[in-house]
Amino acid sequence: MTFRQSPSPQGVSICTSQSLRRFDLPLLRSLSKQYAIAQWEYCQDPDEPLDVNLAISSLHEYLQNCPDSVHLVGHGIAGLVGWLYARKCPEYVKSLTLLSVGVNLANSWHSNYYRQRQLISCSREIILKRTAFYLFGYRDKEMLHWLADLLKQDLDNSLIPFSCYPSVAPMAPSIITVPMLVCGAMDDDIFSNDGANTYQKWRPYLKDQDRLWLSEQGKHFFHFNQWQAVNNQLRTFWQSLNLVTTCQHQAINSR
Repeated sequence: MTFRQSPSPQGVSICTSQSLRRFDLPLLRSLSKQYAIAQWEYCQDPDEPLDVNLAISSLHEYLQNCPDSVHLVGHGIAGLVGWLYARKCPEYVKSLTLLSVGVNLANSWHSNYYRQRQLISCSREIILKRTAFYLFGYRDKEMLHWLADLLKQDLDNSLIPFSCYPSVAPMAPSIITVPMLVCGAMDDDIFSNDGANTYQKWRPYLKDQDRLWLSEQGKHFFHFNQWQAVNNQLRTFWQSLNLVTTCQHQAINSR
């Protein structure tokens, strides 16, 4: 899905969930007013194994056809795919923005859901509604029922590398060469098991040009509820990188 017709997107949003991609749209539409934005989607084939490397290879095939390096943006598992790709092929990535990705890269709402299934003796439907409440904060029963159905579709059809292994080993990040913006919400209950300062634990892995920004509210899908604030953070971050590049070119030309 492309928001601005352009043979050369400046920003690419990674999507690994058809059922939940609607929550990316307000942010992407706002960014598309100033930048050429594309949404790259990975569709899990039922006959393929759940292998994140297949998504990385598919993303690489797409980015190889882009004339210039791009700003990658990813939420949750899509952010994990972006981080793994940026570590492997940094020359194709101008920057990486992670939305709702904790310092334990293997942790997501999906792993949280599977932990609940192990600990709580309830039906799948009840736990899905419970999860929808924690992810979005809505209390309306009809809204929670609708959200729970979307979450069910995501669990059944999307790329979830650890769906068969609820107790996955922690996956710690490392410092990557690509400039990085990490964004999250202070009231994100999904990372409660990691402690209130889970996003602050990113700081040892951030370089001088990297940034960490936290929204006071918005839950796990804060980029949907707080899209204007996230849009401002993204634009400011991208502009700062362009300024650095311009200054470097000027310094080289003045020699």
